[in-house]
Parts: sequence; C-alpha cells; structure tokens
Amino acid sequence: MLIMKCPKCNKYINSALLAEIKSIVCEHCQVDVPVTNVLISSNGFTFDRADLLKRFFRYRKLLDEVIDERNSLMENSQASSASKRSIEQFMTILQEMMTGARDTFRYEFVAPLSVKLRYNKTTCSGTFYNLSTEGACVEIPQSNYLPRVGGQILVEFSLPDDGGDFSINGEVCWTQKAKKIEKSKHSVGIKFSELDSTCHAKLWQFVSALAGGNSE
Repeated sequence: MLIMKCPKCNKYINSALLAEIKSIVCEHCQVDVPVTNVLISSNGFTFDRADLLKRFFRYRKLLDEVIDERNSLMENSQASSASKRSIEQFMTILQEMMTGARDTFRYEFVAPLSVKLRYNKTTCSGTFYNLSTEGACVEIPQSNYLPRVGGQILVEFSLPDDGGDFSINGEVCWTQKAKKIEKSKHSVGIKFSELDSTCHAKLWQFVSALAGGNSE
C-alpha cells in the first residue's frame, strides 16, 4: 500500500498512483499537493519508498536467505515453535515489502526517453516519466487530446545502447490533464498487456540495471 502525508492537512493520502504522478488531490482537504516522500506500508511496518528501491537487490538477497533459513527450521524437529513462528512472520513481512516494491519498481528518467503513442486513430510523441515491466507513465504535449481511460493504446519506443525496439499494446489506466502553465504536459498512465518472455526480460534488465546503479 502506498501512502504519503499531505503537506497541507498532515493526514495520510492512500493511493496506488503515488508511484506514478507528480501531484494529487488530497482525499481529506481536497487540495492539489505535490507527491513527495512516498511510503510503502506493509503488515504494520512502514518503509520509505525511495530508500527501499535503492536497497532493492540487498533486500531481495536477504529474502532468499530468510527463505532458506525458514526451510531449515521447518525440517528441524528440535526447533521450537516460537522460532518457527518468528521466522515465518519475518519472511511474510519481507515478501509483502518486496511485492510492494515490485509493484512500484519503476525507473524515473532524468534524461528524456522518447516514446510514440497510438490511440483512437491518433499518433503523438511524448517522453517517459517512468517505466517498468508492468507499465509506464508518459508525458505528452498539452496540444494533444488525452486518450480515454480504459481504452486501448499502442506504445512504441527504443531503448538506448541497442536495448531493442518495442511495440507494446496496453490499456490507459488514468490520465492527468496539464496545468494551465507554460510547458506543462498531460500525463498518461498505461498498463501493458501481457509481455512475451523475451520482451519482459529485456525491459527488466534495462529497468533493474538503471535502478541498481543507484543502489548502495
């Protein structure tokens, strides 16, 4: 579950879109606020999303070790019930935390990466705000009209350094209209249709390598 504290009313905003959008209307005070300091809440524990993603691979290795330890304890007839319950609980917390990270494991671009969208007999060019194996957030000029939420969309792009050319079908999950200021852009949230194994592997390698390069 993704949450953040509203800077206006100090109450927590709960939304799955916090990993993808730059601003959100607070459900409590109805003020449009910037998205900052997103947290992942899991089983009574709260983790800073940015810190979690920086340590993604470290926690994944830790989870593998915990699973091995849990399996060893379960096979040990002399291990106490309390020890088995503790390792089971710890494993569950880590699994839920990693699931939350996986669902929001998107690389946010610093340098623009161009993308072409095709929808409703329209073609427009934009740039990725973020990208994952599950979907993407794309920014398009406000001169373009927004696609219909729930409608089908084709996403075409090429990854740098000969990372491959992609043409992926998807569904428009949400849209956010550009603010009435200069250079503001529309945002489009897209969920990819099921990817074949080759496409999925290439995207995962690209996203995880970039994110992993920022890990400690």
